[in-house]
Amino acid sequence: MRSQDLRQAFIDFFVSKGHKHLPSASLIPDAMSTTLFTIAGMEQFVPVFLGDEPAPAPRAVTVQRCLRVAGAKSDIENVGRTGRHGTFLEMLGNFSFGDYYKREAIAYAWEFVTGVLKLDRNRLYVTVHTGDDEAETIWINDIGLEKTRISRFDEDNFWTMGPTGPCGPCSEIFYDTGVENALGPDDDGPNKGNRFVEIWNVVFQQYNRTSEGHLTELPRKAIDTGAGMERMLAVANGKVSMYETDLFTDLIAAQPPVGQTSLNPKEQLERRNIIADHARAVTFLINDGVFPSNTDRGYVLRFLIRRAVRNGKLLGYPGGFLTHLVPAVVASLESEYPELRANASRIAQAVAQEEQTFNRTLERGMAMLERLIEQADEDGTRRLSGGDVFMLHDTYGFPVELTREIASERGIAVDTAAFEEEMNAQRDRARKDAASKRSVVALAELPAIKSIFTGYEGLQTDGEVVALLKDEQSVAALHEGERGAIVLDRTSFYAERGGQIGDRGTITADGFLFEVDDTQYMGEAIVHHGVVKAGAVRASDRATTAVFDWWRREIRRHHTSAHLLQRALRDVLGDDVAQAGSWVGVDRMRFDFRWAAGALSPEQKRAVAHRVNDMIRDDAPLVTRELPLDEAKTTGAIWMFGEKYGERVRVVQAGPSVEFCGGTHAHSTGELGMFVILNESSIGSGIRRIESSVSRAAEDFVQKQQELVAGIASSLATSPDEVTDRIDKLQRELRDLQTAVGQLKARLAAADADAYLARAERHGERTFVGAVVHEANAEALRHLTIAIRNRLPSGVIAFAGIDNGTVSLLVSASDDHVKSGVHAGNLVKLAAPLVDGKGGGAPTQAQGGGKNAGGADAAVRAIRDAVLA
Repeated sequence: MRSQDLRQAFIDFFVSKGHKHLPSASLIPDAMSTTLFTIAGMEQFVPVFLGDEPAPAPRAVTVQRCLRVAGAKSDIENVGRTGRHGTFLEMLGNFSFGDYYKREAIAYAWEFVTGVLKLDRNRLYVTVHTGDDEAETIWINDIGLEKTRISRFDEDNFWTMGPTGPCGPCSEIFYDTGVENALGPDDDGPNKGNRFVEIWNVVFQQYNRTSEGHLTELPRKAIDTGAGMERMLAVANGKVSMYETDLFTDLIAAQPPVGQTSLNPKEQLERRNIIADHARAVTFLINDGVFPSNTDRGYVLRFLIRRAVRNGKLLGYPGGFLTHLVPAVVASLESEYPELRANASRIAQAVAQEEQTFNRTLERGMAMLERLIEQADEDGTRRLSGGDVFMLHDTYGFPVELTREIASERGIAVDTAAFEEEMNAQRDRARKDAASKRSVVALAELPAIKSIFTGYEGLQTDGEVVALLKDEQSVAALHEGERGAIVLDRTSFYAERGGQIGDRGTITADGFLFEVDDTQYMGEAIVHHGVVKAGAVRASDRATTAVFDWWRREIRRHHTSAHLLQRALRDVLGDDVAQAGSWVGVDRMRFDFRWAAGALSPEQKRAVAHRVNDMIRDDAPLVTRELPLDEAKTTGAIWMFGEKYGERVRVVQAGPSVEFCGGTHAHSTGELGMFVILNESSIGSGIRRIESSVSRAAEDFVQKQQELVAGIASSLATSPDEVTDRIDKLQRELRDLQTAVGQLKARLAAADADAYLARAERHGERTFVGAVVHEANAEALRHLTIAIRNRLPSGVIAFAGIDNGTVSLLVSASDDHVKSGVHAGNLVKLAAPLVDGKGGGAPTQAQGGGKNAGGADAAVRAIRDAVLA
């Protein structure tokens, strides 16, 4: 049985039992999730289990992509080395939301594994929770399973997603792979070793665990099945290892032949398994909108890519091998995930760029790590310090997990606790540098509020005050002069989202005036931050919200320019351009995009700006439609990878630009007036940023630039059109003058050389020429030294030049003096502290400097004494 057949068989079986087939959610869970990645099929249904959202259907079936690389569910250490662990996995799941419960769930599980997969029932064993007599009774009486084939466990049979959230007892089905796979005589049942493989887990979702650890009953009992497809596929094919199924054998076969390596055959296979697993994880992470970075999900992706690349190097693979595996992953999984094919080019480009980045740093980083490992071995500590591990992470981009793995292979430990202290200190510095403007009040501390946004229709609306905050606490009233926040049931204020900053304006009623200076989301509530200018505002007051007209007008124009810019970038650079973020303000807009080719050329920037202004001049009306998500995707609209979208989305068309967007926009493209690029720069590996302005801000920028050019032209006594030619001429004249000055200095130095040579000191076979030279910088010392060296082939020359209170040191040693033990770099190091400075260099020539001119004489004497001693 191939993987495609198993997926379809599972879906078809449960559809025949009245289940609705729902698509897989992204690997990026909902913002309210407690996990970094989606780790279970039930995760997208957490709000349904908790009663916060209606069920999509009474019964559902899914094939959910999951990633387990951190936390309690992490399998990273065993990946590739056992036959049942991986980072990326597909979870087959059937769900009941208050419909059927234990009896039907157990019956369906048994019917599928014995009826559809036709597994030998004599090799199937079951576990239940220690307190679940009901489940055991169903297995014995309804299914006919012998009691001797049922085991009871406590924690192993109580499933939790994390520290909080839905949970409950569970019942698992295990498959006996045979005594030949046992770890020993005690490996004779589930949860005792490797012999018995879990292939099905029926969770009886019954409780919600709070942050205090208390269990409360869910609004309704539910069923959540998790069946790991990789393990089930192996069992269905009579294989012990999932790496022997087509999910992995195709990817292992697509890898290059093993090159020069010191690994034995077993280790080679393990490394190839790891690469196959990581290639799957990497492909899906990028598909779902994650890109390599040094934080959060991007850090995990970077770690997986670099771990795969490092394993490839151990196998002797050529550079770029991981990028070439992306098409094989796509071919393996596109039947269930057709979006992989559409995104294949973007995925491969991101992997290639990270491979290249890591290859550039790997050699230096590995050399440093090797030295640290050798040092730890030689000094007997056999331990890498937290500071060294942090340096490898911060300077060379080595994830701590990769450092730990490489060190472990050499028998060297890592001081992880000290590393975490360094990381926490860095995070603390970052937090202090970036003041947060969002309220930290948990939504649970307020009523369950969902504010209705009316701002698409106009700038004003009426609403009721439903909550007030002051100093991050709920209050009954806010009085004149007090700063706080207001939540209403309806508002015309746009809360910051999707890169567009929150609205400003006023909230008024007969009894108060509240000026809003920021608007943010807190859950689904829209929170208006500001100051009470007059009167007092109380809960239940009726009020009118009014956004400042100029504020909204300029923001919607700049937001619309982001759409036009993305269209222009794709038209000029190609469809590989992918938005990586944006920020929209009243006087400028920032647009971040992924582009591996580096900085835009002047010609490309001109072409992009010209294309945007063409679309502005076309004065196309903006058309907004709200469509079901599936229908919206057929419009050809651009959307942000990894972004969360509801069942219905707003599709905004501005001429040739079509995007998913919930922001506010101009009425027509012509309203933007003009578009100018203020700056284009790099903000990370493969990420470019364009800052731009439209409307009045663009007009002001152009006006200032014109005034600046006119002022420069006036200073140069030329016209604005001839400024460039005039500056070029001045630069040529300056270079000519610099050449003439250099020649004059050389002649003056030659003239001075004889005077210094006349004061040369000799002791044995050593000769020393040195002095403090006033009003001489490093360049002047260089000319003087060259002039003396032309007359003195053997000897040491040392000068301390004083220029505007600073000291320049220069030492030159002839080859024969170097052979006798003189080292110019060491002489500078000896003298530099005497002028409160530092320096160094090669044996024949070195330089340095300092700020203490009073120590110049002592510095020269120290060099003299060292040379003639």
